[in-house]
Amino acid sequence: MTAKAQPRELLRIGDLAERSGVPIPTIKYYIREGLLPPPPLKTGRTMAYYDAEYLERLRLVRTLREEHFLPIRVIRAVLAERGAEPLSARDRDLLARAAPGFLARIAPPPVAVSRDELVAESGMPPEDFAMLEEMGLIGEADGAGRRYGADDRAFLAALRALEAAGVDRTRFPLEGMGHYVELLGELSRREVRTFLHHASDLPAPELEGLAERALALTEPIISLLRKKLILRALRAELARTKEPT
Repeated sequence: MTAKAQPRELLRIGDLAERSGVPIPTIKYYIREGLLPPPPLKTGRTMAYYDAEYLERLRLVRTLREEHFLPIRVIRAVLAERGAEPLSARDRDLLARAAPGFLARIAPPPVAVSRDELVAESGMPPEDFAMLEEMGLIGEADGAGRRYGADDRAFLAALRALEAAGVDRTRFPLEGMGHYVELLGELSRREVRTFLHHASDLPAPELEGLAERALALTEPIISLLRKKLILRALRAELARTKEPT
């Protein structure tokens, strides 16, 4: 016998407000501003019901608004790029025309180095090296197995420098790289989509050059943003320590 599907839980707007911590007038405001879609189910002119997916989106909007202090129009853009909808036909065509040339421009130069050499240079246990490979941070799979480039060598050198500065594996476990893979991976996906969407008026060769310059010139911006956000997070955590328990 197959298990019965659980009925979908539906919430009235009062329950939605209670569970999300967002007042009813604010929920209605977010709907008017396009941050939230219309209610999934309406049974009358003034009677509407909301589901768990709606509650999750509302909580995200609250986080972006109250914890990250993002303006409404910025939240709208973030939510638009956050979805997993397929690329439009125009963006797919642009990607097919411009991506090969861009990849050729930024691909790290090949280096004649074996995996064993890189493991020895890294000074890390082979199982740690293998974990970095599994996360896709070292080497790149191809038809012949796995190849390594200059970026791999530079990445391993950066890890060694970090450890030499006193930030060793007890303070910065390699497993923590998973956070960077998850969060920066999603950021990179959104960057690709946003860039394609807003640069579709350019011919492919011009777009390739623009993307290459943008990649280099946004690096210091991202570094400064990270510093600002770390300062914000530290101040927020300090403020919480002063709250009564």
